[in-house]
Amino acid sequence: MIFLSLFFGSTVFLGAVAGKNWAVLVAGSNGWPNYRHHADVCHAYQVLIKNGFAPENIVTIMYNDVAYSRQNPYRGKIFHDYKHKDVYEGVKIDYSGLQTSVNTFASVLSGDEHWKKAGYKVLQTGPDDNVFVYFTDHGARRLLLFPYDPLDWEYLSYLLSYMKEHKMSNKMLFYVDASYSASMFAETLPNNISVLAMTATNEHETNYAIFCDDPEVKSCMADEFSYQWISDIEKNELSKRTIENHFMAVKQAVSHSHVNLFGDMEISKLPLSEFFSKGDKNDFHEISTDSSMQMQDESKATQAHLISLTKQLTGSNSPRQVELAHRRLNRALELGKMARETMDEIVNAVTTNGPPNGKHNDKHTYVECYRTAYKQYENKCHSIYQVPEVSNELEKLDHLCEQGYDVKMIVQAIFDTCA
Repeated sequence: MIFLSLFFGSTVFLGAVAGKNWAVLVAGSNGWPNYRHHADVCHAYQVLIKNGFAPENIVTIMYNDVAYSRQNPYRGKIFHDYKHKDVYEGVKIDYSGLQTSVNTFASVLSGDEHWKKAGYKVLQTGPDDNVFVYFTDHGARRLLLFPYDPLDWEYLSYLLSYMKEHKMSNKMLFYVDASYSASMFAETLPNNISVLAMTATNEHETNYAIFCDDPEVKSCMADEFSYQWISDIEKNELSKRTIENHFMAVKQAVSHSHVNLFGDMEISKLPLSEFFSKGDKNDFHEISTDSSMQMQDESKATQAHLISLTKQLTGSNSPRQVELAHRRLNRALELGKMARETMDEIVNAVTTNGPPNGKHNDKHTYVECYRTAYKQYENKCHSIYQVPEVSNELEKLDHLCEQGYDVKMIVQAIFDTCA
């Protein structure tokens, strides 16, 4: 192993230069109201390419239904803020449409040999390579959302452990921009598997969407955490800035949620170039001369879909379109209210039926309780894909399982309430 020592003031950086840097970029949503997730990933892709990343070392998973959507007034373009600088051009998307799934994500991370032989792009990494993973989408307690299935924290933990056991990386940096994102790592990400995770929120709060007032796009254009970490990367020299410095700057810049760090804190002492440049001896970085915009016009991510619906209502000259937009907005507001009331009814039915059995000592039993309860709630009541406000309610189901209420009792309450 070859090591390079760089001295900047009192800071000493020791970084392996024998391996390569890889990245996995994921926008886990679809639909025009989720424009911002596509913009987040496209901008992240552009930053990596600017820093010398080879496209073949970036795996991109994105539904790709935004750039050419009929609702897009700038066909074939995606913007990340009001400057309207296109971030979509040149982005190579490896998996789109129905391939935007947990199965695809897992196969990519694990370097699935069957997928590789079939010609699909997966991580082809070894013990000297560094991996950056970035996920942006909706989240809920212990869950990250894909269009048709969720990724839960137990399965994510398994994937990260699998990569460690099979020596698929030297170090990994994992960014998550989603509501309740810290719940994917808190108390579950060990500090000895060479993974450092940065999350947009703590365990109990939603993330925020920004740039929500564009009169033409009519959808929020960025997520707050994503916009800030990308901006910080763009305006700093990567070999002279540690991940810890980067984290502190992003944490200060994000004003609506609490950015967190989990896992192997030794990784935070490394320079950003260990993950965001091409990963050979020639550290390349082009500092952007464009200043990022002042963050403005924000919305809770769980309510960002209402922005798009409101813009459709106020921006149409057609009486028929106005009527349709009005119906859609009223329906969305109704569903949000219904999701809150439904969950409260379920909790009340469970807690008035008898005391809990006590907190689960067996983690697997607790995990299965929450997983089963969530799936039944999604099948019988509401899904986050239809009603984003459900994200705020699932913590109540998690709490019931954590307290030790019997899963059969919880499922029965779900059936009785939503039948």
